[in-house]
Amino acid sequence: MSNEQIGGETYDRVLAAATEVFAEVGYRGATLREICRRGRANIAAVNYHFRDKEQLYAEVLNRAVGEADESFVQTVPNTLAPAEDRLRHFVYAFLRELLGADRHVQLLRLFTHEMIEPTPALAMALEKIARPLKGNLAAIIAELLGPAAADAALVRDCAASVMSQCVSYQHSEACVRLLDGLDVHDPATIEHLADHVFRFSLAAIRGLAGQCQSSLEKVEAI
Repeated sequence: MSNEQIGGETYDRVLAAATEVFAEVGYRGATLREICRRGRANIAAVNYHFRDKEQLYAEVLNRAVGEADESFVQTVPNTLAPAEDRLRHFVYAFLRELLGADRHVQLLRLFTHEMIEPTPALAMALEKIARPLKGNLAAIIAELLGPAAADAALVRDCAASVMSQCVSYQHSEACVRLLDGLDVHDPATIEHLADHVFRFSLAAIRGLAGQCQSSLEKVEAI
């Protein structure tokens, strides 16, 4: 076996071990000693391949984001479909990515740790996944709001509300199980939750659009 092959195997082992450890305890809780133990490597190998813990973590997050990026793209609906159908597609697809059997568990755990103790690497992950997702959703919401979409803050807040409803089930699955007796990973439950989030959000968006129209009519009547 060549030195290049040996180096490549060490790189892969360290990266796999680091992904496990960072997903379990987050960046600050992880130690190079534990990563090296699981990866059957020494500190010198980590320094050689990744320079330091920060660069190793950045590579772990970048790799996890890259592997999940293609599947998250599936949340983008057919742009020729009516806005209501596109909102339904987005919510169902997004919840399946967060809760379904094929969800990217390690990436979701990494993101959970980042929400509590953010690192500089978070910006990269948000740019690659969260910003495109929210942008696609905002376009749908703007169409549903009609003239009210002129208020950019309203569009932003509506998009945040829809995404927050979905993410809350992933972040608080243990609480939902204990309080409501729901297994959020059960396919039937995912369908039920997606239907509720979609109908609830659509009603709210339509209500806000109606309020905006009423306000506009009152101003025009003066």
